[in-house]
Amino acid sequence: MKRLTKRTSRHALVFSAALALGLTAGTPAWAIYKIVGPDGSVTFSDVPPSSTQGKAVQSLSANGNATPSSFAGFPVALREAARKYPVTLYTAPQCEACDAARDYLQQRGIPFAEKTITTNADIKAYKALSNGSDQLPLVIIGSTKLSTGFSSSNWDVALDAAGYPKKSELPRDYVRPQPVALVPPTAQKASAPGQKRVPTEPSVLPPPNPNAPKGFQF
Repeated sequence: MKRLTKRTSRHALVFSAALALGLTAGTPAWAIYKIVGPDGSVTFSDVPPSSTQGKAVQSLSANGNATPSSFAGFPVALREAARKYPVTLYTAPQCEACDAARDYLQQRGIPFAEKTITTNADIKAYKALSNGSDQLPLVIIGSTKLSTGFSSSNWDVALDAAGYPKKSELPRDYVRPQPVALVPPTAQKASAPGQKRVPTEPSVLPPPNPNAPKGFQF
């Protein structure tokens, strides 16, 4: 298990069967929101703000998630499980438990989205999502957050309860979505209107023109 520190994160708690069976209730999937206040302050929450007046609210939930259309070629049981209880894995670089968790999901044939925690913004958003935890990996199945850390036995119980096949039934041509940052990087600001761009000088000067007048050079 990896513990987050500024700029990126023990034995997992036993996951109860009762919690796993709660997946069958069909509760809505998780959500996380980036909220920018009037003063420019940025906060993250898994609950939408009661009032958005003067605030910019951005939902980060769909970032990097698989779309229902990508499940079209799945067998019925797998397609229904993936549609009702999508799986999202949260990881960080240089995290052995994260690598083991990813390998486990791939070997079992679970379609999942992977969100990476690398920046300070990612860490803040992750703590809002994980109730303040700074440990990884974390997996969310539908709206159920399993205990942080990787435990194949606990994850087996939860995935079984969600209706996922015990062995891979993914089509041979299935391509897993690429991991994405939990908080998408902010797009670079365009140049201000009317601002002139200063041309950069070439790193290598062009050869002199033999036909140029004497004393003339580029």
